[in-house]
Amino acid sequence: MKKRISAFLIVALMSSSVQVFATGTDLYKNQLEENNQIIDSLNDKKHEIEENKNVINSELIDIIDEINYTASSIHTLNATISQKESDIFTKSQKITEMTEKIEVLEANIVKQKQEIQSQEVELRKQEDILSARVRAAYKSNSMNNIIVTLIQSKSILDFAERLRFIETMAQKDREVMALIDSIISELEWRKATLEEDQLETELIRDVLHDEKEALELEKGALVSEKSSLEYELNKQRQLEDEKTQVIANLTAEEQRLAQEIGDIMETNEELEAEIQRIIREAQEQARREEEARRAEEARRKAEEEAKQKEDSEEPNPSEQVPVSTGFIHPIQGRISSGYGYRIHPIRGDRHFHSGIDYVAPYGAPIASTREGTVILVTYNSGYGNYVIIDHGNGIASLYAHLSSFAVGVGQRVAQGQTIGYIGSTGSSTGPHLHFEIRVNGVHRNPLDYVR
Repeated sequence: MKKRISAFLIVALMSSSVQVFATGTDLYKNQLEENNQIIDSLNDKKHEIEENKNVINSELIDIIDEINYTASSIHTLNATISQKESDIFTKSQKITEMTEKIEVLEANIVKQKQEIQSQEVELRKQEDILSARVRAAYKSNSMNNIIVTLIQSKSILDFAERLRFIETMAQKDREVMALIDSIISELEWRKATLEEDQLETELIRDVLHDEKEALELEKGALVSEKSSLEYELNKQRQLEDEKTQVIANLTAEEQRLAQEIGDIMETNEELEAEIQRIIREAQEQARREEEARRAEEARRKAEEEAKQKEDSEEPNPSEQVPVSTGFIHPIQGRISSGYGYRIHPIRGDRHFHSGIDYVAPYGAPIASTREGTVILVTYNSGYGNYVIIDHGNGIASLYAHLSSFAVGVGQRVAQGQTIGYIGSTGSSTGPHLHFEIRVNGVHRNPLDYVR
């Protein structure tokens, strides 16, 4: 938004009279003050936006910290879940190995049982043969049979041979019985050992199954926790996006306000340029009127001197206001604020101070810094009651925040003459004098002029 200078102000500048000049500059001053008030309001909104942005930025930083913490927790859970999956895979492999080992042991047990059954069948056959032979030997080795064998023997040697044969067969039968007993014992031992191995292996497999189930439960709990964290992470990221969008919207509004402030300040520069032009024109008009006044005064003085000479009378003292070549301080008081950038005492922002401020008691008289012509006596909300005096050569002085005036527009004043009194009107925090020096309408540092 750029405010344009209204036509009636331009028309007001067309007049060359001092009073019209005062009205025109006052309208411009009021427009400047209104613009400054708008700028202050916009700056307040801009500061409020900046504060909101700072708050949201702080919240966003906290959210990002939470996102980083949650993401780190998910990363840790992923690593733990991966480890659990690796442990489960290892347990599964061991369970498979134990199952295969059990299957081998079961197969061996079946084989051993089959061998035992075969040996038992063979044993029963041998036992049957042995039993028959023992019975036969018993019968043949009875006392009567021995006598029969003896009788049937052809000689003592034949008898001994027959008896040795009978003994050898009996020994062989005993050996066969011992071997069969040994084989059965070994098979029984192997069967018992395999059964023990099977029980131990099955126990290990059951333990591995329990451990695997525990790991799967732990994995399930971790996966559930991870799902909860991922849900929380999504909420946090959504909140981050919302906060980021709010900041973007606030930034856009801040930029819009800054643009609006810039437009108004640009308008103020145009108004300030118009004020400077008006002051220069008024000073030029005042200079011409002063030259005409002095010419007229010189003419009247010449006529009076001629008349006095004719009448041989003593000349009267001149009533012209003495001219001073220097500038003096308008009041004897402490300077509380100098010319240049400062922190505004009311708005609290960095602002250019176009003059100097004197601390003085309420109602203290204010002196003209130099002789000149009063070109403006008025009021606005910024300067309050203020006076502008033209000193010639494009130089003017301004006195603001007065409680009351002691001069009027168009009045000639001498250096040191009272032009008003200390007050606190307009934008002021207490009794003081705001003093400016302007050259061709442009403010300058007063301390470069006053002594």
